[in-house]
Amino acid sequence: MISPIRSFLSLLTSGCLLFLMAVPPSIGVVKSTGDFQLDGSTVSGNATLFEGSTVQTAAAQSKIQLSSGAEIVLAPNSRAQVYKSHLEAATLRISPTGTHAVAEIVAQDGNHVSVSATQGLVDVRNGAGVLVAVVHPGLALAFTAQTGGATTSVKMKGRLVQKGDQYFLTDDTTNVTVQLQGTNLAKEVGHVVEVEGTIIPDATPAAGATQVVQVVNVHAVSHGGAAAGGAAAGLSTGVIVAIVAGVAAVAVTVGLAASGTFSGKSSSSTP
Repeated sequence: MISPIRSFLSLLTSGCLLFLMAVPPSIGVVKSTGDFQLDGSTVSGNATLFEGSTVQTAAAQSKIQLSSGAEIVLAPNSRAQVYKSHLEAATLRISPTGTHAVAEIVAQDGNHVSVSATQGLVDVRNGAGVLVAVVHPGLALAFTAQTGGATTSVKMKGRLVQKGDQYFLTDDTTNVTVQLQGTNLAKEVGHVVEVEGTIIPDATPAAGATQVVQVVNVHAVSHGGAAAGGAAAGLSTGVIVAIVAGVAAVAVTVGLAASGTFSGKSSSSTP
């Protein structure tokens, strides 16, 4: 016969094991030279991150080191929710690609966020998972969620190319490649054009493209020659703001400070 004490100890031990097994695994750490908030609690120095942790910086920036090896620097007075594979800031999902990617993020309200890549590529997607930008090293993009309009809206500028019977455009600012459908495309092949249209829901794009866009309007902004400030440079030549899937993006060429731009410091200078 098992004694009551032995039964109690057995239950207690099993309960402890179940409790330990229920603890979620860490996805990384966050470090700062000052105070920050983690899931609503004020923390100084560093803390362990779990899936879905919310980090709110104060006067000092914080460096997020993910278990994958990627690093994200969250600027002062910014807020983001951190996951194993990405970070959610404002309405965007930001994913440093590769194990050695380094990104800098400014997210000060619910509609605006700035992203800079200092090492590796950074993918930026909207809340529905649609790719709206690929940020290259040395490039900073400022994003604004569009309100009051269709979330599938597209406005892009880049060189229109033809492969077989299909048409493609890679936006000069966001480096996103889409497949185009519509009239009057053939005559603009080889030209740098501005296009406006909408993403075709559930359409399967051809290899190399992320979305299929039904073009409503297309017009050339230059003929022949290289597109100055094109995809390789990552900067748009004009004042046009790229809009992909309801998110506006514009290249930022100066360091941002309190207004939501980057200080220009490398993440290696952070804790």
